[in-house]
Amino acid sequence: MNRLLGMLLVSVAAQPVLAAPVAATANVAVANVAVATAAVVVNAPEANPQVVVQKSIDSLTARIVKDRKILQKSPVALAALVDQNITPFVDISGIARGVMGQYFRQATPEQRDRFVTTFKQSMIRTYSNGLAGYNNQKIVVKPYTPGADLTRAQVDVEVTLESGTMVPVTFQMVRDTTGVWKARNLIVNGLNLGLTFRKRFAEVVEQSAGNIDKAIVAWAPDAASIDAVKVKP
Repeated sequence: MNRLLGMLLVSVAAQPVLAAPVAATANVAVANVAVATAAVVVNAPEANPQVVVQKSIDSLTARIVKDRKILQKSPVALAALVDQNITPFVDISGIARGVMGQYFRQATPEQRDRFVTTFKQSMIRTYSNGLAGYNNQKIVVKPYTPGADLTRAQVDVEVTLESGTMVPVTFQMVRDTTGVWKARNLIVNGLNLGLTFRKRFAEVVEQSAGNIDKAIVAWAPDAASIDAVKVKP
């Protein structure tokens, strides 16, 4: 089920945003589906982030269904699909900066760049597994209501698992200087994954005796998401 979480994040990452025991698997599954679904890059700026998410979901799910056999047999092709969707749409550097938290200011420019690369690679590994878990789950993008800040948006999505359980997912997005919406964070069933990853990184730094270099090498966001995402009754 944790594969679905990877899918969710990849979808969103590709075209719009960022962002556990056995009970956590359902939420992780939802996150995977959400990410994997918002995955097609729209070159022209779109005023409505809801449209961006919907187009991404439709395009990515169609691609998964069409190339399912190839993707299941080729980890390289699967990783390439994830990379193509994450790089253009997700604000990888912004998310990585948030995950480092207070340690971002302490890190050298080289360490920051290295963590961005490490974070991206870990996302690709995690969400490649997630894409394989998509099995025509129902995904509904809710109507979007603009807020006072037109450079930020929240797009709500409902993902229905194979068990029939509906899990709410929220994509927190930011609009860059070119007018393109990018994913900055993901909230699954009330759990803020961005904050969860930040907490995880702080724990890794502590376990590494404050050595940021060691923490970067030891970083494993997939473990963090699995431990943190809880299914609410």
